[in-house]
Amino acid sequence: MKTFRDLLELIATETELSNGKQLTMEFSIDTHYKWISFTKCHNIEGLTDEKVINNESFKTPEKLQQIYWTIYNNGRVQNL
Repeated sequence: MKTFRDLLELIATETELSNGKQLTMEFSIDTHYKWISFTKCHNIEGLTDEKVINNESFKTPEKLQQIYWTIYNNGRVQNL
């Protein structure tokens, strides 16, 4: 089972790997309401940003797992 710490480490890795690239990953975490948002931002003119997760709750362990693997499967970590 993935933990909140695992999620934060994944986000840190994804952010670091996308730094300075044409496709960057932006995350927004609200720890009070336990929500997360994840957007793929294209730094190429004419391409629109893709909202992958929009204010999704991670209040239950099952939702945390789903969010973790969604970020993993949509990110750069899978290509290491």
